[in-house]
Amino acid sequence: MATGRSQNRSINEALNWAEVTASRLVNCYYHELSGLWAKELAWQSGNTLESLANFVSLTDSPLKYVFHNTYSKTDIYAGGDCYDDHQWWLLAWMQIYNVNRDIKYLKRAAAIYDIVSKKAWTTATCNGGIQWCPTKDYKNAITNELFLSSSMRLHPYAALLGKSSTYYLDWALKEWQWLENSGMINSFYLINDGLSSPQRLHIKQRKYLNDGTCVNNNQTTWTYNQGVILSGLALLSNATNNSTLINIAQHIADSTIELLTYSSGILKEPCEPKCDSDQNLFKGIFARHLGYLLPYLTDTFHIQKYALFLQQNAVSLLTTNRCELDGLFDLFWNNNNLSTSCNLSRNTATTSSAFDLFISVANTKQQMLSSKWILLGLGNCMDDSNSSMANFYKNDINETICRATANADNGSVAYDYELKCNGGAFCRIRTLSDRHQTPDGWTYEDGIAHDVTRTNKMSLTNCYLKTDSMERY
Repeated sequence: MATGRSQNRSINEALNWAEVTASRLVNCYYHELSGLWAKELAWQSGNTLESLANFVSLTDSPLKYVFHNTYSKTDIYAGGDCYDDHQWWLLAWMQIYNVNRDIKYLKRAAAIYDIVSKKAWTTATCNGGIQWCPTKDYKNAITNELFLSSSMRLHPYAALLGKSSTYYLDWALKEWQWLENSGMINSFYLINDGLSSPQRLHIKQRKYLNDGTCVNNNQTTWTYNQGVILSGLALLSNATNNSTLINIAQHIADSTIELLTYSSGILKEPCEPKCDSDQNLFKGIFARHLGYLLPYLTDTFHIQKYALFLQQNAVSLLTTNRCELDGLFDLFWNNNNLSTSCNLSRNTATTSSAFDLFISVANTKQQMLSSKWILLGLGNCMDDSNSSMANFYKNDINETICRATANADNGSVAYDYELKCNGGAFCRIRTLSDRHQTPDGWTYEDGIAHDVTRTNKMSLTNCYLKTDSMERY
């Protein structure tokens, strides 16, 4: 086992937080009979499914059983009635196919795509574009951004799906031409919600669109609209060798970081502090697609800028808005005075949003130190021989007291904390202290190990290592 600081650098704390969050989302909130997650909307469950596939791409996890189960319990209309709902699930099946080459997942995605491309692209309104719902001809940003991204995700598999080699690429180019000329990307390089009927129309738009019927409606610049476009442009740029598309993506990402953040630089949804159930997941979607963009960048400045932005947001979220009562994460990613770590603005969707953030940070491979206690992941803290250190333990205790007790013990090296789905909790502090130093109300247990070097995986038990113990680790 390696020793010294080099071992410290090998710890991907963001990935460990993703593991903890994935386990909690699946074990406590996933409904195996429906294939959906509790306390989030159906379209959001498609996003959580995609995020779980991204997690499995980083570490082989038994949670991947969810993929087949969800496939068997849902159909192509699982997300809801509208065309954006459909496409969130399309992207999920594509990510699942990337980690599990079962053709059924690819065919499910392609079947959804066929519905959207055949039924949703209409020229009667705004001379093209994907309309929002079968009964609503509103042309909005997210539905069209999703179609661009969906087209490019399917493009490499055109032949396998019995299509011409450029079938999906041609759709992507057609979508981007329409979207770029629609006016939804405003002068600040932020994307507004959609199009509406104007009194006046810009000359460039009049030339392209129908007789002055569609202009930017100047409605909210939601963070997810700034996100989904990033991966679509990255994939299209890669397929066409058009670097201008990457430049546009960087402009949008830069504007988001400048204009849709708190003064602390932490991402802010325009609706905060009062967002509805749909909006709870938007920031995570931005973080996910910013993460998708990063591998396609060659500009070192922007690579470092975006990686640092993601990392700062993750550290802020971890240190301010995680609830000890249920392990869920809050809507807010910054230290918001209107928010407490266990207020009512947390649910499965806000936690899925945090899950996206952790995965994107984990992909950057950068070290993220959220406090002097580093999360090693799920499991009891053990050594390489599966032996335990001496410890103090106690039931029915919250994590703040668990950690404070560990801080107060000079011999503490690590602690593991278990929060059950029903709210029950257990704390064990791994220590070099003697039995007579046992805190009041705690129980001392002998052990033969002297250091914590790894975790013995067990569901929903989190292992933390003290940073000043890293030399031993």
